[in-house]
Amino acid sequence: MIEELAERIWSNPKFHDDTSNLRNLVFSDMFGFDGAAPEVGERNLMLRRLTSSALTLACSERSELRKRSYEIATGISEYASQTHPGSVYALLLALSRLGNFPAMEFAKRRYEVSEFALPQRTIAENSARRQHNSVTLGAQDFSLTDFQFGLWNKLSSQRTIGISAPTSAGKSFVLQFYARKLFEKEQISYASILVPSRALITQVSEDVSSWLTNSGLEVELITTPIPAEGKLPAKAVFVVTQERMQLLLSAHPNLSPELVVVDEAQNLGDGPRGVLLSAVIEESLRRFDKCQLVFAGPNLSAPEKLAHGFAREAVPVSTDEPTVAQNIFFLDTGNTDQYSAKVSFWNDGQPLELGTVGCDQPLQDHKSKLVNLGLRLGGNGQSLFYAYGPSECEEIAFGLSDVEGREPTPAQEELSKFVKEAVHPDFQLASFVRQGVGYHYGRLPSLVRKAIEDAFSEGNLNYLVTTSTLLQGVNLPARNLFLHNPRKGDDPISSVDFWNLAGRAGRLGKEFSGNIFLIDYGSWEADPLSGTSDREVEPTLLSHLSSQADGLIDYIKDRDRVPDPRVQDEYENTFVKLVQDQMKGRLSETLSRAGLDEGNQTRIELQASIVKALDEVDLDEKTISSTPTVSIYKQQSLLDRLEKSLKAKGPDYVIPKHPRDSYAYHSYIAVLQRCHQEILKLPKKDKSAKYFTQLILRWMRGDPLPMIIDANLKYNQDRGIKSNTATVIRKTLTEIENDVRFKYVRLFSCYNAVLEFALRKHGYEDSIKSIPAIPVYLEMGASSVSMMSFIGLGLSRFTSTQLQRLARRVDMSQEEARLWVRRQNVDALDIPSASAKEIRRLFQAA
Repeated sequence: MIEELAERIWSNPKFHDDTSNLRNLVFSDMFGFDGAAPEVGERNLMLRRLTSSALTLACSERSELRKRSYEIATGISEYASQTHPGSVYALLLALSRLGNFPAMEFAKRRYEVSEFALPQRTIAENSARRQHNSVTLGAQDFSLTDFQFGLWNKLSSQRTIGISAPTSAGKSFVLQFYARKLFEKEQISYASILVPSRALITQVSEDVSSWLTNSGLEVELITTPIPAEGKLPAKAVFVVTQERMQLLLSAHPNLSPELVVVDEAQNLGDGPRGVLLSAVIEESLRRFDKCQLVFAGPNLSAPEKLAHGFAREAVPVSTDEPTVAQNIFFLDTGNTDQYSAKVSFWNDGQPLELGTVGCDQPLQDHKSKLVNLGLRLGGNGQSLFYAYGPSECEEIAFGLSDVEGREPTPAQEELSKFVKEAVHPDFQLASFVRQGVGYHYGRLPSLVRKAIEDAFSEGNLNYLVTTSTLLQGVNLPARNLFLHNPRKGDDPISSVDFWNLAGRAGRLGKEFSGNIFLIDYGSWEADPLSGTSDREVEPTLLSHLSSQADGLIDYIKDRDRVPDPRVQDEYENTFVKLVQDQMKGRLSETLSRAGLDEGNQTRIELQASIVKALDEVDLDEKTISSTPTVSIYKQQSLLDRLEKSLKAKGPDYVIPKHPRDSYAYHSYIAVLQRCHQEILKLPKKDKSAKYFTQLILRWMRGDPLPMIIDANLKYNQDRGIKSNTATVIRKTLTEIENDVRFKYVRLFSCYNAVLEFALRKHGYEDSIKSIPAIPVYLEMGASSVSMMSFIGLGLSRFTSTQLQRLARRVDMSQEEARLWVRRQNVDALDIPSASAKEIRRLFQAA
């Protein structure tokens, strides 16, 4: 009955006219335009009609109708709460019927009202609805949205789950809530949450640390690799990238997670990294076949299909209902007056013109449009700006901060001081934050990123310029989002990525809606509004084995191929995985999962090429499995070179020194030259080994970032290389993120594995134990025992450096480091406030 009534409302043209008129009123009021408002009497009738309609649509099963109910109820309350106080109570009832209890709690705080002022019958309805969506954990009751409650029930079936939901739907909260339940009921010992970036490690691990601390569980949080000689805790949550998970699995053959959550699961299609992600998931499932597997991502099309490549059948849990509404506006600057822009609203697929806004500076180019329109229209809440890369981030932030009359607050002054200490005294971000402006990209040190995120969340920054880190799931919602012809890499932004970005507009629990401003949309290189928000994800491993099999076969046959040293070969990880599968007797299974049946000609050619490739190398399965990201041909080339040196000069010549050894510099130059020439196939005349040796040694020895940047400035100066400080800072941050912590982790993982094989083969087994864990040192940016223990607890490298400076002992185990930290009076320590805040976040219950 209610569904039929809702459909009648939806099919009535008058209802849609009323909705358009409401939008016109709300947005004209927002921008200060003189909208064509109806007479008071007609307007009141319209508001009553829409209120009644919203309450009915809230009971519908159709997502489109429910979203409209939310838009109308929140729009009326924001526009008419003073003149029509009853609209606020109607909003509470609508949100209750929608099952959006987080938004309902925000409404109660914002308007200082309670649902108990509603009629008794309505109170009973609301109470029953809330009780239906409540779950209990420990001594706490939690009210979930309809989507969250449905997800909770599906997870509790312990089946494989595929989740698709907008960024703000609250799926991460439920997934971690579920993991906590499993630990509290002692149903699991290990859970892995796989994320695509270090920025997400920081974000997710903070949430995990919070509930671990508050629950009192004897469960460790692990965010970094544990060397083979290290001991795994009895119970742990691993929040790691696929690269770190691979190192963990390789070092600890007995590590068998009972729960694996693949966050941002669309990254299964992310080229070579997607192949590695597939490989670590496969290995985890192989070690414990009853492991519960969960895929989660934004707007995934048929998320359950992601499980097929792992021989699993998944239960789908999907929603396209955001917990906040998004309003899309067009800002067109193609006028005769270069100081103004026309404002229109995207009204059911058509632009609804609202008026014109003026700026005090001309709107001439990409930067000036983002900066000046952002300053003009971003005053009604915090604002995000999408930039192409770090350099443009800094340029736009400079423009936003170039405003007179802003006096920095004490919090902004403190943040500025911290940025100077953590990065460099001349880092431009330090001056921008004093003006309430920040920028955020993946190459920033983790604690600096976190400090910027906290400052934005707490309202100490009004404007934040960010790159595609927003597309990787980093949680930085804001009231406003400004976009001008956005790109991802070298390509115009796709519809899927656009809608993912749009989901950052509006903060759950702080606003009912968010605003997306599209500047000169008609001149964009792409038309993302016309495309779908659903993302079809095909894991890279499967696409390589099906639609790209010919290219893969050609790659396998080309032993002498010279790679591009700047990027990893597209097919490299897939090649090595198929080799591993062949050596473990699993190749037929892998090919069958990809749809290549017995007798298939492509399958026959692939199998033959793998067998032939294996015949051409002298490597065992352990070595190849330890280096899943380097072609076996390159591994063999490195082995040949190591064997020659080993026979001529013995093991000491080829075994790298510990980073703190006085002979480390010359040792590492030799190692890098071998890796550069045999793995990257760089010419012998290439001299980059010397530069990167000094960089990685400083990094592994724990040198503070300002010291490393100063060393790079001096390196350039000594060689007559002209460069300004801002460029060197950006370049250093990029090299640490992309080269030191990715490329050289990969190269040294290969070097150590092949070196170990060579030592075993030639009777030098006793020398193997002297090989330092360089990949772990590079990943952590530390090589002292205590500092690595601090980082292993989840603390940033910066904070760990501060604590190492204060601690007497340099040989603390992770457990000893934890006890040491907990003994300290954090407020009395001589450390930056950001470090103190990080320690409290990790070690003190809320």
